[in-house]
Amino acid sequence: MSKPQRASRGFNRLWLVMGMAAFLTGCYRDEWRGFVYPSRNDLLVHREIGTYSSLEECRSAANAVIQNAGWKNADYECGLNCELSSSGSGLNICEKTER
Repeated sequence: MSKPQRASRGFNRLWLVMGMAAFLTGCYRDEWRGFVYPSRNDLLVHREIGTYSSLEECRSAANAVIQNAGWKNADYECGLNCELSSSGSGLNICEKTER
């Protein structure tokens, strides 16, 4: 194989890798998951209220659920990119949580 052919092949591979990276990065979106605790004193009792594309949407939805339910001692948290624990405990593991 000649030197120009090898260079062209390397260039094509580079574009392929860059294209795949751009595609995969564009497909992955952060996702916020909302959790509401009817009693801030018992965090084992919670309601999962949905997934949202932004922290602000999650906060707004959590506050609306609390207000509509009339809970006076409630709390909430929003978790970023949560996944169920592989331990089978039913716990969600999130990259971070915010209030």
